[in-house]
Amino acid sequence: MKILIVADIEGVAGVNAGLQGTPGNAEYERARRLMTNEASAAIRGAIAGGATTVTVADSHGPMRNIIAEDLDPRARLIAGKPRPLTMVDGVTPDHAGVILIGHHAAADDYGVLSHTISGAAFHRIEVNGILAGEPTLFGGYAAEIGVPLLAVSGDDRLEQHVKQQFPEAATITVKTCIGAAASDSLSPDASCRLIEAEVSKAINASPAAKPVAPCQAPFIVDVQLMHQMQADAAVLLPSITRTGPRDIRFTVQSHKDIIGTLAALALMSSAVMA
Repeated sequence: MKILIVADIEGVAGVNAGLQGTPGNAEYERARRLMTNEASAAIRGAIAGGATTVTVADSHGPMRNIIAEDLDPRARLIAGKPRPLTMVDGVTPDHAGVILIGHHAAADDYGVLSHTISGAAFHRIEVNGILAGEPTLFGGYAAEIGVPLLAVSGDDRLEQHVKQQFPEAATITVKTCIGAAASDSLSPDASCRLIEAEVSKAINASPAAKPVAPCQAPFIVDVQLMHQMQADAAVLLPSITRTGPRDIRFTVQSHKDIIGTLAALALMSSAVMA
């Protein structure tokens, strides 16, 4: 049984400030260790639940955050960027499921450090009129190729979002949102114990899990960018139309194309604002 664990940092217990996700400071070094520990807890849970092959995809920011030598050695590690499917690169139709660890609420939603793909680029993303967070996009892609989203860990606002869009997925709430940069969190040890136990249950139950995607093709993607200049650049692409000063729209037929277009827009937005 093959399982992909997609590890992010903003939803990790004890993380509540942007500095903790930004390389080059002591707080980040501490946070990446907490991220590594939660990923290892998920690996332990997956193997205890029956997984035979586990891969962890490092999916925060530079995608080189997990401390490789401290990760449970029974898992493989995907790291570095750019990657064709960004966060969910590595999932294939023969996987039994995807687990999201350390995730967060969507851009323009309540939550600790909430954003979607790039906080510097995207103010809000909707797909077919539905608010899109990273589970919407990456869990949707997995479902599109027949792989269910089995479990997600993060804050209570993420839990609400996931329950609406992926009602069969287990939610593992390790902290409660007080504000954009404030939380009431479990201790790191308690968080890891909870993740290990809940992931094990989710893997055990995975044979009955069904792939669910909250949005179906064709996909009309509406994006509100953070700055007008980013929209100025985006509409240079022939597939994108402008719907407002900072608003753009594109239509595609697959989650893969949503992800690829948004990843390119994020890179373009960074270059424009540099």
